Amino acid sequence: MDALKDFDIVKALLWVVPGAMIVLFRSFAMRGSFPGFSKDDVAAFIIGSVIYLFLVVFCTTGLSLNDKAQLQFPPWGAVLAFLIVPAILGLGLGLFEASDAVGIVFRKIGIRLPSPDATAWDTVFRELGAGAVLLVTLKDGSKVFGGWVGGRGGSAASTDPKTMDLYLGEIGSIDAAGNYSAMKPRRGIYLAASEIRYIEIVG
Repeated sequence: MDALKDFDIVKALLWVVPGAMIVLFRSFAMRGSFPGFSKDDVAAFIIGSVIYLFLVVFCTTGLSLNDKAQLQFPPWGAVLAFLIVPAILGLGLGLFEASDAVGIVFRKIGIRLPSPDATAWDTVFRELGAGAVLLVTLKDGSKVFGGWVGGRGGSAASTDPKTMDLYLGEIGSIDAAGNYSAMKPRRGIYLAASEIRYIEIVG
């Protein structure tokens, strides 16, 4: 027990919490959900916290800390600095990455950066514009044509890589000339991940 007498749980949390807040809210801004975590993610939290705490020290003391001058905050300041600001920073990073602003600039000069999303599935449906037409082939061989539509009751794709289900807010058909026409009145369809064989984007 003597080995734990000098253990300060608050100081220990400071090595993890800011980084975790950044990662959590970055994911929320990009995918609309918080990610699941494993023990392997702790290293990423610590690295994020170290970078963030370095910036806090730099912005508040100019790196002039010594034995007599220590970084201290009142309770409300600590909550702001170590919970709220990292959450806002994570949201900002997530929104910036989701906007693909850097990717757009680099693609114009011929450089294709890896997607910030976890899977190709995420990338495709993040970049899919309203009005796109999809052909979904199911495992029983049947085919479903549908439009990717926005708004109330619009299309949606799962952000969970283990459950890649799909909702098409509009279904329709394609004639012999290759023209798509939506069913009227508009009807949507839910497609379970276990039933999908593959998906083609046809327009």
